[in-house]
Amino acid sequence: MHRFAFAVFQGGPAPAVPRWSSLVCAVLLAACGGSPHAAVSQSQTVLSHAAPVASCDAAGAARAALQRVADELREHGLELQASCAGTEPGWVVQVLVVDGLKASKIVRGPLADGQGVDMGTPAGVNQAGAGAAASGFSPDVQFNRQWLRATMARHQFDNAADAWWRFAQRSGATPGADTDLAAR
Repeated sequence: MHRFAFAVFQGGPAPAVPRWSSLVCAVLLAACGGSPHAAVSQSQTVLSHAAPVASCDAAGAARAALQRVADELREHGLELQASCAGTEPGWVVQVLVVDGLKASKIVRGPLADGQGVDMGTPAGVNQAGAGAAASGFSPDVQFNRQWLRATMARHQFDNAADAWWRFAQRSGATPGADTDLAAR
């Protein structure tokens, strides 16, 4: 059974979709999980591609690597959301809590289900303090940012210096090269 859904959008206007299609998707997701609650509580990976940026390869290696990140996070009660950064190179990454009890074993801070892991500033917003090495944040925020950088690095993504939430796939990254056997 599928435990997640991919939503990949290529640049340009969205195709006309009947309004009832969202209802059909909700029913199908509920059927996959066995109940509406299961469909909502199971992890999703949402990838969107708003602009043609080289490091936002939604159909290729980056999508596969992001899926591996999502699979890893799902095991720990977390959900990955990634969207193309638009005019900036890279992916905007946010991690949501699905199961706070599981998530508390690998991240810190308030872990309410359905909320983002505390990173100090909102994902996708260029503001003071969004830099990867910004100081003045709680130890929990600093820990969570370092954890996210390490997690993404294992899957061949580099963190942009100007934003904790922006990641670009390493050039020359090969599928499957993200597994660090020594870490297991």
